[in-house]
Amino acid sequence: MKRLALLLILLSGTTALAARPDPSRKKVVVLPFQAVSGDVPARAGPRLAARLASEVHGAQGLALVEATPPSSGAEPAPTPDVLTTARAAVREATAARDTRDFARADAALSRALDAYAQGLPEAAELADTYALRAAVRFATGRDDEATLDLSNALAVAPDRDLPLAATSPLFTHTVERVRTTLGAQPPGTVRFDAMPPGIAVTLDGVPVGPAPVRVTQVPPGAHLWRAALPSGDTVGGIVEARSGAEATVTIQPSGTGPSATLAHALADNRLDTAALQAAAELGRAAGADLVIVGTLSRAGPGLAVDTFLVAPGDAAPRRLPRMAMDLELLDAGAPLRTLVAAVATRGLEAGLAESVPLSPTPGFSRPARPTQATYTPPSPERARPAATPERRPEQPIRKPLVRP
Repeated sequence: MKRLALLLILLSGTTALAARPDPSRKKVVVLPFQAVSGDVPARAGPRLAARLASEVHGAQGLALVEATPPSSGAEPAPTPDVLTTARAAVREATAARDTRDFARADAALSRALDAYAQGLPEAAELADTYALRAAVRFATGRDDEATLDLSNALAVAPDRDLPLAATSPLFTHTVERVRTTLGAQPPGTVRFDAMPPGIAVTLDGVPVGPAPVRVTQVPPGAHLWRAALPSGDTVGGIVEARSGAEATVTIQPSGTGPSATLAHALADNRLDTAALQAAAELGRAAGADLVIVGTLSRAGPGLAVDTFLVAPGDAAPRRLPRMAMDLELLDAGAPLRTLVAAVATRGLEAGLAESVPLSPTPGFSRPARPTQATYTPPSPERARPAATPERRPEQPIRKPLVRP
């Protein structure tokens, strides 16, 4: 028994020593790589970062640590899905309208439209929400605001019959009058800028080309735009075209905090003091000795990868040798292993110190001028009618003051 107890003590001591981190191993965090142009294959940046992290994890002398956002001292509250929030607000508004509580209905619909502006709604449900708020505001004498809401409903789904119009002949007549007035107004222009440039954009479900792009002949009112970032994320929102004026939408990686600061800068092919501080802050939050960041760009038939080492507290990023690989990253293994071996052996000395601001991808420049496109209305199939609501004869809609 004594020999068994001694053996157990020795084994537990060995396990504790094995679990103790080796202070001689450099702790490394790999942050997502950013594309500097929209022609980089989708998710190439996250995939490359994952491959590089795997190589770091298996390298002698290095220890991979996970990126964690800097702590604010409190657990962040979970963010509700914006479309779920919007749809719940629409249901609340519908119930409030049924009881003629128009103030509550209006407030709920305003919350719904604010939520839709942050999400990716379908044209049909957005048009119906605008139409419902128009009906509520017509019923309370706010005719100018109601007409604007109705204009937005018709602009976002121009070739679609509004189901709410079927509930009242008066509302049907009003819809047609607003549609005629809207069609007589001079069109506007919507310009899309993007970081990175070259991102494909759609307006009301119709492709308008890669950003930067100016879309002319856009009917006044609300319109839905969408764009797929090289990270694989889809972003979008509502833009209001104004008659005879130009509205601008800037497309960029989403998020807040140091991660977003760094992503915005790298997507703009920029590494400046703010981006360097963001990378250092992320490194300190992860407990890392070294931070690896980088950019991807198209180079002939393949990709070029520019990589930097950042030590938290160091004012000079270290540029590592450029790597070349195919679009699908099938041959990425060898150059990544070479890079990791150099970092494991030499640390910061594996790269050349550079001063900021600098361009991570040398020689790449943003397009000087946007391309031009003309607005094309969506086909009726892109905005299929929702189920027609039941007629409510007991709730007449007040006659709007629509003046020619």
